[in-house]
Amino acid sequence: MILNFKSLPLIVRTERNIDANEINISFQTNIPSRMIEFWKYFEEVTFENGINIYGFDIAVERNRLYEVSVYAPDYILIGDDGGGQGVFLKKNSDQLNIFYQDLGALSSSFYSLDIELFSWLENNPVIDEEDFPSDELDLIDEVKVYVVRIPNDANKFIMEIRKCFNLKLSIIDIREKLNSLPFLVIQDITLMKYGKVIESLNQKYNCLEVLNSKNVILISPVKN
Repeated sequence: MILNFKSLPLIVRTERNIDANEINISFQTNIPSRMIEFWKYFEEVTFENGINIYGFDIAVERNRLYEVSVYAPDYILIGDDGGGQGVFLKKNSDQLNIFYQDLGALSSSFYSLDIELFSWLENNPVIDEEDFPSDELDLIDEVKVYVVRIPNDANKFIMEIRKCFNLKLSIIDIREKLNSLPFLVIQDITLMKYGKVIESLNQKYNCLEVLNSKNVILISPVKN
């Protein structure tokens, strides 16, 4: 298979003896012949910007790892962008159009790049920030985390935020800052990495507020 890449990806080649029947058994779908051909010749293709397209065996393993058949049964994971976004094909389609979604949110709706896989690969593939819906932009935007109210259990809270955010502040310093709210805990982090941690902390202590780069509140404590 010949692909005319504009950029020069790192290519790991293979001579995988794969056929449509094996793909159907593994993914319960029919795949266009060009994808079968790709999987016969490429074990992995990785671009400098992080886009990584899997060979067949890696695809089987990653689909199993992320339980794609459970959470996104209409799609096959064929790659990722190196930053948490999965690259997908839709099952039982004659087209190889590219879809994407956060690998931690596979039960949500998928988004389309409106481009065919091999055209995308040959023309410097990328998923730009402008491709993300606004809620996904919040995930990759750098945010600030404040304590805006006294936590439910201050002693446990102090110990936990020091661990979760790897804070260098001493227990005494944090205790003093809790007496003068709001207290900026950490900044320049993303919800993609810390969102679940923050939600978990708020479920326990109900005291954290998160602002994005435009100072819009994204997460706040529940009002009693």
